Amino acid sequence: MLGAQIKARVDAGKLSGQDAIGVRVGKIINQYKVAKHFDLSIADAALSWARKQDSLASEAALDGLYIVRTSVPATQIDAPECVRNYKSLANVEPAFRSLQTIDLKVRPIHHRKADRVRAQIFLCMLAYYVEWGAADKAADLGR
Repeated sequence: MLGAQIKARVDAGKLSGQDAIGVRVGKIINQYKVAKHFDLSIADAALSWARKQDSLASEAALDGLYIVRTSVPATQIDAPECVRNYKSLANVEPAFRSLQTIDLKVRPIHHRKADRVRAQIFLCMLAYYVEWGAADKAADLGR
């Protein structure tokens, strides 16, 4: 463990000074983002730490989970629908990539009026829908 290596250097007298020890320890806790899980005690010739068990336990309880937060009121969308909508974003990203690259080659057009911007977006989405529908029908023919 990296912290044990630093402690061994401090104990052997090879690393001393509160600032020097703090810099070394800071590099580790910043790299691994673990500062919130440890109580550190740094002196001129000593280094010690203790794990914050409550912090570790709360992190472990969330391990393997993700949290979706929204500003939409619960009266408009329930939790399962919110998660479904979030997961459906994975379908939107390839659509925009398709619009901008090989499939449709839509390039930025700079409009200044709101109705023209809406018209441009509508035409892009319509073109993508036609392309998607054609690809879907072609896939059906291949079966």
